[in-house]
Amino acid sequence: MSIEIIKVIKEAEEKAESIKKEAAQQAKQIITNANAQALQIVEEAGELAESKRTDVLKAAESQGQLLYDSIISDAAKKCDDILKCADQNMDKAASIILERIVKAGGNS
Repeated sequence: MSIEIIKVIKEAEEKAESIKKEAAQQAKQIITNANAQALQIVEEAGELAESKRTDVLKAAESQGQLLYDSIISDAAKKCDDILKCADQNMDKAASIILERIVKAGGNS
């Protein structure tokens, strides 16, 4: 073999090794970029999930407050109705007692 052929082969081998190293470096960079993007996506998903969780909690609290207000309002109305009925019964009871006292006093 001639020296020229050996030089060409050696240059080809060196070039192949250089290409191989460059490809490995590019692969590492691609992996690094992919990992960074994946981390960013995970962080964004976490932020979105937290935002959604907060929105759901706010909506649930709002609905709960509306339900609470409705229950309290209904209970207050029922209490008022009971008090009115009790006042009417009190008036009737007072009239009955007064009537019996007057009758009892009139019979003696």
